[in-house]
Amino acid sequence: MKNTSKASIILGSLGLIAGIWAQYQLFEGYESASGKTRALYGIRQLYYLGYLILGCVALLLAIFSMFSKEKLKIILLTLLLAIGSILL
Repeated sequence: MKNTSKASIILGSLGLIAGIWAQYQLFEGYESASGKTRALYGIRQLYYLGYLILGCVALLLAIFSMFSKEKLKIILLTLLLAIGSILL
């Protein structure tokens, strides 16, 4: 396993963890909000999109590892982690 795939796996995993944490924080805040605050709560979610950069960099590294001819299982793992962290 080369350094690009290792970095992609680490960044993809960090992106997933950050995404889950951000969604949990938003859930807790939404549950405690009421009325007009709850109606406009989606705007607050825009501040949590900073972790999206981790997923994008992981995706770029996964694509780069495809061209460096690594094993198919490792490429699939890196792609799934990167896409999962972007979508989350």
